[in-house]
Amino acid sequence: MMQNTRRRSRRIRRHISRWFYLAILTMGALVMFIPFAWSLSTSLKPLSESLVYPPVWIPHIFDWENYVKIWHLVPLARWFGNSAIAAIGVTIGNLICDSMAGYALARVQFRGQRLMFIGVLAMLMVPFQSVMLPVYILLRAFGLLDNYYGLIIPLAVQAVGIFLMRQAFLNLPSDLEDAAIMDGAGRFRMFWQLSLPLVLPSLLTLALISFMLSWNNFLLPLLVASRPHLWTVPLGVVMFQQEYFVNWPYLMAAAVMTTIPVAVIFLVFQKWFVRGIATTGMR
Repeated sequence: MMQNTRRRSRRIRRHISRWFYLAILTMGALVMFIPFAWSLSTSLKPLSESLVYPPVWIPHIFDWENYVKIWHLVPLARWFGNSAIAAIGVTIGNLICDSMAGYALARVQFRGQRLMFIGVLAMLMVPFQSVMLPVYILLRAFGLLDNYYGLIIPLAVQAVGIFLMRQAFLNLPSDLEDAAIMDGAGRFRMFWQLSLPLVLPSLLTLALISFMLSWNNFLLPLLVASRPHLWTVPLGVVMFQQEYFVNWPYLMAAAVMTTIPVAVIFLVFQKWFVRGIATTGMR
């Protein structure tokens, strides 16, 4: 009788905890979705209705022309192309550099390894705003302003990617490398043919994070690109904000269109993203 009572109490606790966590997740999802919902609603409003107070969530007239007009008002296609070039270049750079650095910190023993890893962790705590001026001076000294190299190189190596790949390589058993060494494999061959395919979820996670950080980056293009033909989408969206007037439907339409590529990529690779994050901290 006592055992049945305990089992029932455990089941009740499990159900309560499940519903509690579900309620918390639902509330969190709603809080994060509200800004996007407001942007989508505003992008479908006429200009006169977007300035009404108190504001309304559902437009009385859905003005789909806002999404068409912004393509003719500004070179939005050019800005999308610039963002895509910068994001793809940054993603490729991170996949190559961060994976090699993470492998060296995880699998190769050398003097100063621990100190270097501490330096990587320290870089995680340094915001870009604090190194913005030195980055600009270096880019100007090397002639990397107003070109695609300036949009890619500063973000081609990131501490978060090195940390992510180091944790992924630490989870691999050392017996695999011992067997590869006995077969005569070199260090680069072990990295490229043995270790790298085994951390594919972490690589896809790194690619997704790098693409999102570069696509949504505003400060670096603001420093590098002074000419409109090199602007990215986040920087170009500022064009809709004038000194004394803001066309909110156009601005929100551009913001929604900026979000779509990242949202589609995340939905396609979300399973790999979750798997890569889950396996990062196993050791």
